[in-house]
Amino acid sequence: MEAGPIGNWAAQVANDHTTKVFICDPRENALIYKSSHKHDKVDTKKLCRLLRLNEFKEVYRPENDQRALFKAAVQHYQDFRDQLKALKQKTKAMYRQWGIINVFTDSVYSVSGRDKFLQQVKHRPIYLQLKRLYTLLDATAAMKQEAEKSMASLGRNYPEIKEFKKIPGMGIIGPHTFDAYIQTPHRFAKRNRLWKYCRLAVTDRTSDGKPLGFKRLDKSGVSELKAVSYRAFLSAMKGDNEVRRFYLNSLQRTHDRKHARLNTQRKILSVMLSIWKKGEAYRAELFLDPSI
Repeated sequence: MEAGPIGNWAAQVANDHTTKVFICDPRENALIYKSSHKHDKVDTKKLCRLLRLNEFKEVYRPENDQRALFKAAVQHYQDFRDQLKALKQKTKAMYRQWGIINVFTDSVYSVSGRDKFLQQVKHRPIYLQLKRLYTLLDATAAMKQEAEKSMASLGRNYPEIKEFKKIPGMGIIGPHTFDAYIQTPHRFAKRNRLWKYCRLAVTDRTSDGKPLGFKRLDKSGVSELKAVSYRAFLSAMKGDNEVRRFYLNSLQRTHDRKHARLNTQRKILSVMLSIWKKGEAYRAELFLDPSI
C-alpha cells in the first residue's frame, strides 16, 4: 500500500490477513507518482506490478504501538513549537503594521514586558486583537510545556536517549527527536544511508559521465533530523569539547567552513547511531574513531 496518514493503522489491520505488509512511498515510484492518470484502482495495479518486479521503494514503519506513540508525542511537541513560533511572528508583524517598530526583543512576549508595547497602540480594536493573540500565545506556550513533559515521560522507556544527552550540545529535545524518528538503529546498514535520511547526503546528477549541475545536499529525508544535528553543532561550538575539536580538525583538513560543519553534523549522527546499535555508553573518544 502507499504511505499516508493512515498507512500504519491500515498495515496493522492488514497484518492478520496477509503474509507480509509493504508500505511504499509513491514519490519514489515514478510509475505512480508521475502518472497523469491517477485512480485508486489504477494505482493498485501499478503497485502490484512494482511488487512483482521487486522495483518498489519500501518505507519503514514502527515495529510496535509504543514506538508509534512515542513518535506521535514528539511530533505533537513539534506542532506546538511551530504554532508558538507562528504566533510570535504574527504578533510582531501586527505591531510593525501599526507603526510600533522597535519590537526586536523577547520582552514583547513576556507577561511583564508586553504592557509597555500594548500602551503604544493607539487604536482600541488593534489593542484588543493583540490581547487575543497574547491569550492564544500563552495557551500555546502552556500546551507546549505539557507536550514536552509527555514526550520526556515516554522517552524514559528508551535508555539510549540518556546516552545521547551526554553528547556536547545535544540538549533534551534533540535526543528524543532522533530516537523517535529513527525508531531502530538496525534499519540503516551503512552510515551514509543515515546521512541521506537526515538530509546530509551529497547528490550529483550526471549523464554519460558528464555532470549536469553542482553537487548539493539531497533534499529527500527528514528535515527535523538535520536540524537536530545543526542545533547540536551550534551549541557545542560555544565550549571546548570533542565536537568542537572534531570541527577544527575537519576545518584544517578541508579549508572550508561549510564542509567542516557538515562533516561534524554527520559525525554527531553517526556517533549516536553507533552507541545505540552497539548498546554502549557514550565516550568522547568516539569522535576520534574513523570507522564511525
